[in-house]
Amino acid sequence: MASSVVVGGVSGAADLQAVLQVAQGQAIVLDVATADRIKKESPSPKDFKLESNDISIAAEVGSPLTSIESRASILCRLISLANGSTKLRLAVLQYFVDLLNSGTQLLLTSANTDAAPLQQIADAAAGSGVALCEGKSSPLSEALQCQHLSAPGISQQERVMLQSGQWVTLGNAAVTVQTARQLLLCGTAVAALSAEALQIQVKAALEDEYAGKAANDVVSSLSALLKDSPRVNPRKAAPLEAFDSVPQCHGAADEALASASTTLKGLLTLPAQAAQAQSSQGNLTWMLHGVASKLLAVAEFSVKRIAANTTLPRAKVFADTAAAHQARMDDSPVLLVQRARADLKRTLSEAAEAEQEPSLAAARAAAAALAAACRALAAEALLASLTLSLAEISTQASGKAPKGAKQEAANGAKPKASKKGKEGPSFGLGKGTVLIKSLIDSTASQWDSNTTTITPTGAMPNGSSSNGSSGEGMSHVLQLAQQLQGSGEQEAGQGSVPETLGEAPGSLDRRTVMNLQHALKAVEQALNPLGNRLGPVLADIRSLIESNQANRKPKAAKGTRDLGPEQMAIREVAFNTITSVFKRHGAVCIDTPVFELRETLMGKYGEDTKLIYDLADQGGEILSLRYDLTVPFARYVAQHAITNMKRYHIAKVYRRDQPQMTKGRFREFYQCDLDIAGSYPAMVPDSEILKVLVEILSELDIGEFVVKLNHRRLLDAMMDLCGVPPSKFRAICSAIDKLDKESWEEVRREMVDQKGLDPKAADAVGRYVRDDVEPKFQGQPQQILEKLLADPLAQVPAAKEALAELSTLFNLLGHMQGLHHIEFNMSLARGLDYYTGVIYEAAMLKSWNGGQPQVGSVAAGGRYDKLVGMFSSKDVPAVGVSIGIERVFNLLEDKIMAGCKDETGAVCGKIRETDTEVLVTSIGKGMQPKRMEMCAALWAQGVKAEFGYKAAPTIKDALGYADDTGIPFVVLFGESELASASVKVKDMEHGTEEVMSISELPSHVAKLVQGLGKRTLVATKRQATASDQAASAMPEQAGSRQQDASAEQSPASSAQAHSPQKGQAGQQAKQGKQSKQGKQSKEGKQRDDTASNTGGGVQDGALAS
Repeated sequence: MASSVVVGGVSGAADLQAVLQVAQGQAIVLDVATADRIKKESPSPKDFKLESNDISIAAEVGSPLTSIESRASILCRLISLANGSTKLRLAVLQYFVDLLNSGTQLLLTSANTDAAPLQQIADAAAGSGVALCEGKSSPLSEALQCQHLSAPGISQQERVMLQSGQWVTLGNAAVTVQTARQLLLCGTAVAALSAEALQIQVKAALEDEYAGKAANDVVSSLSALLKDSPRVNPRKAAPLEAFDSVPQCHGAADEALASASTTLKGLLTLPAQAAQAQSSQGNLTWMLHGVASKLLAVAEFSVKRIAANTTLPRAKVFADTAAAHQARMDDSPVLLVQRARADLKRTLSEAAEAEQEPSLAAARAAAAALAAACRALAAEALLASLTLSLAEISTQASGKAPKGAKQEAANGAKPKASKKGKEGPSFGLGKGTVLIKSLIDSTASQWDSNTTTITPTGAMPNGSSSNGSSGEGMSHVLQLAQQLQGSGEQEAGQGSVPETLGEAPGSLDRRTVMNLQHALKAVEQALNPLGNRLGPVLADIRSLIESNQANRKPKAAKGTRDLGPEQMAIREVAFNTITSVFKRHGAVCIDTPVFELRETLMGKYGEDTKLIYDLADQGGEILSLRYDLTVPFARYVAQHAITNMKRYHIAKVYRRDQPQMTKGRFREFYQCDLDIAGSYPAMVPDSEILKVLVEILSELDIGEFVVKLNHRRLLDAMMDLCGVPPSKFRAICSAIDKLDKESWEEVRREMVDQKGLDPKAADAVGRYVRDDVEPKFQGQPQQILEKLLADPLAQVPAAKEALAELSTLFNLLGHMQGLHHIEFNMSLARGLDYYTGVIYEAAMLKSWNGGQPQVGSVAAGGRYDKLVGMFSSKDVPAVGVSIGIERVFNLLEDKIMAGCKDETGAVCGKIRETDTEVLVTSIGKGMQPKRMEMCAALWAQGVKAEFGYKAAPTIKDALGYADDTGIPFVVLFGESELASASVKVKDMEHGTEEVMSISELPSHVAKLVQGLGKRTLVATKRQATASDQAASAMPEQAGSRQQDASAEQSPASSAQAHSPQKGQAGQQAKQGKQSKQGKQSKEGKQRDDTASNTGGGVQDGALAS
């Protein structure tokens, strides 16, 4: 027996699957800790008063919601009440728990908005309303009495709370989105089955590389489903657009559903008041319109694939409007899709004109689109299965076996068994499509309208026939297929032709229409995501897809990237520059967990809440990856009761955004934050934050930049003056913020057509934010401030306060010489909900080389005085800035890499991947322990040194490696040096060398290293010097001229010998002694770019004695 779903608390039902389970009848229980909290927050008996009995009962308008939709609506209303402090009595919440657990179906009716059904929910708590039982209605009071339940009654305040929000919309949307997500894989499998039935070319579609991950995932699924299928890609076959569009169509639907799922889960985790405020912005309505549109696209392409089936010409009743009307098949897929499209168009029109967002109408439109998609896919699956059954019979009759079957027979192999050990079809199909066809064929016994035998709901495909159905079922399959093909005009055993519907040739008779409808209904039930037959089949398909992906090449996740040693060296430069500025201003460093409680992050980011990564529930706390570093800092300040702090934090954050790698937009990236929390004189912390931002971008020296600045209260006052409703402030801000990427015409269209703003209000807003009209409110801070002070906007109290703060800010920045990069810009409208004061954003105007930068903003921030108060009872004002290091890094990398080339474009340097200052090497065998001993002495002096892993390296290798990696000093010794307790130290930059005793080596080299100064990131190619001319003196002195292959070690093995990081490069072929001839370079000649093939550009031989 399934366990009860918990409502409230950290393990409460915050995911859509739990909502769907309860909607289907699973029991629920109220979290104990939540119940205790609600009980403590309940009004005292003396303060509580039941509402009067003359409250009007909600009228029954619109069609009734289904049992699943009603239960989901009540559950979502219950979850929201359990999440926050609503002052409702515990008895009210427990009543709804008992109502759901009793199985009583409360009648809720649909409308454009949630007002009517929410009133019906409130009426139910007062004991009024209607209950449904087996399609019959009765007073709710009678149903409650049968279940031994009693309504608690409610106060007027409780009614107001119960009737607020969009919880019926949320419940309906949760059911639709979760069901549709489960349907998509089934739809992909059905499309693959159609490809086999139609015998089309699929190679091009499956080999294309698509822009989105979701589309490529669909391609992977199709490839696994059709693997080893002999029925696709025949030589003379043509592709089918309706199939080629599946990856993009299903991928777009998957992305829309995933985004909707994230939004809905976010709303479920919020307290009632916060969720109500967020959903009331109209985002829910437009999101559901998007879901409906994508689901209808899935249905429409399915209908097109049905229309392409020429084997069953009479099946056009599923895809042709006229044929469907002629056959009086009102539930034909083509008609359902047309009605759903009309519903969506109507709700879109109403959404643009209505004062209240028709969110429930949008949810109903999405549900209708889902129903149309289910019907279309069921019809497509039915026809594909019938077509393949006819092809199988034809193959068996002709004695021709499919290519795959012939090969199996030639090898003496038996037909492959299915995953569960049952015999699979001998007719050749793909490894995955055979699973879906077996499920469809198992419903065959229900296809005849006179058949009374019904396959049990939980039964799985079985039987000995090729299609997995019984002999009686197989006869229904063939009979229906032949009728749709046109070869079975007369029923067996009947002497007359049945009455036909319509006058057109080939019209279906009534019996065939009835059988077709029965067959369609049976298949639709089998493919129903809410049923228990599709789940096991989809599980097998997913396993097949996963096993097929095992052979794919490894790659980093979308929106992430690997960074090599060179890139990390450049990144370290950026981090050090930024950190030094932070420390210069007295900031301290903290760290916070990479994940937070989901409730910590929800309700802080406006429309961007949908970009938060949620972690899978592991049976404990509900967690999400952090979206930024600001909200975790606010939680940190509240949790530790901090009253003032100047902190910096450099760490990774995560956003489920559409990545644009070339423009510096990733899903995993670093942020470098500086925030100042505490109560200080006005604009003092704000001015220092802006000064820090200007200093960092100036010291990074990545190009010309500007810091755009605005004030949130000034922005709100402007919108209020222009006639923008307060409920649309954040939505319009989001549109305005796109002006740096889109034209005013596009932004205005979004405001009016999508956000529902009055055109006059949009034009009034344009006066302040456009840069192509006069007066422009963008430019030098003091000048724009003077313009605004003379504008009617300055008379609005909130604007007046904001302008006074800005005047103070500009004055303080002027004293710190930090104003010259600042631009006052009224079009800046940062979208995060927590900003309360000054907001700013840094953007690059020109790259370091004067070119146009290919990145967006590189830093942003603002004041947030109320964010800390969301986590405690005390507000702590704060202001901060965040540097987007990924975009900065892109620009810095381009600049530094350009420094590795000369004016002609030839390579003249290399990024130093290590900080190594000394390479200790030797000549002769058995010297490695001594090299390690010397390195240990150098390490003790703080010198960065390497000794190499090769037992007997050559001088050529050692000097080549040091030259390539920019190591400034090389310590070299052989047997003769050890005999005299001395070593040689070579200065690689100047080409000089000196001899010293081993005892003085550590201290002497430490002094040499100290004289190097700051580390050089780019190691330039050096010119050969006189000391490089020595041939092999030292090996002769050492008495160990090496005759083994190690003396001829290649450059690749040199890198392997001295650098464990480069060991994977693979060794080059050995070179003979004759390769040395003619490769002596004249002194002073610059080392060629291919010098690594001759020992790093150093002459063969050893250092001179």
